[in-house]
Formats: sequence, C-alpha cells, structure tokens
Amino acid sequence: MRFLAWHVGRFRAVPSEKGRSPIVEDARTVETENAILVFANFEKSDESHQPEIVAKASTEMSSIASNLKVGNIVLNPFAHLFAESSTPESAVSMLRALETSLAADGFQVQRLAFGMFYELELTAKGHRYSRIARRVD
Repeated sequence: MRFLAWHVGRFRAVPSEKGRSPIVEDARTVETENAILVFANFEKSDESHQPEIVAKASTEMSSIASNLKVGNIVLNPFAHLFAESSTPESAVSMLRALETSLAADGFQVQRLAFGMFYELELTAKGHRYSRIARRVD
C-alpha cells in the first residue's frame, strides 16, 4: 500500500464523472478544513494480507494526523501514480476497513467514492511535514 498525505487548510471535492472502474460508488461533494488528505493506493501484493496492511496504514495515518494535531482525514482512492494496483473489489474493501479503523481512533473521516473523478479545490499548508509519502508493507 502506498499513500501521499497532504496537510490541507481547506479541501473540496465535487464529483465530475465516472471512471473506467467496474465498481463505481455513489458520489457526493466532500468538504472539510484543516485535514489530512490521503491519496491512497492498495497494491496487488496487499491482497493476501489485507487486515495487516489496513492496520499498519491506519497506524501510520493516525500518527501523521496526531503529530500535526489534525482531527479530520479525507481518503481519496488514487491508483494513478503507482503500478500493479489491487483489484477494485479488494481496494474498496480495504478502503472501507481503513475508514472504519481511523474513525475508531477518533478521527472524523470522509472518503471520496471509488470509481469517480472529482474536481478538487484545496489549499495546502506549506510546512516541512505538509506532504508525506509512505509505503506500507
């Protein structure tokens, strides 16, 4: 699993069109302030140990948000930067589990719909920890 995390001051995502995925979830506009925006991609190698990957990813994201004193997390399924993505079914399953895990840790979690493209508006913070990339194995 790989992800990019951006500390955003403001974020808005408006659904624009369906992608090519065989799974397309119902989309809605997502808006928040002072959040960690996570561009998340689950990989084929994650499928054989999904619970462990989700737990590790949740711990890593929780740590980033806690260190920055941020209570809001937005999960954005994002397969565009990485090779060998998991199946859509596995990705949706792991995203849902990640959303549940982060919420159980006390974060306000919103998730963009899988299989949709969005128009994005954001203001990104400019400090040294405002953009973080991680790989979770």
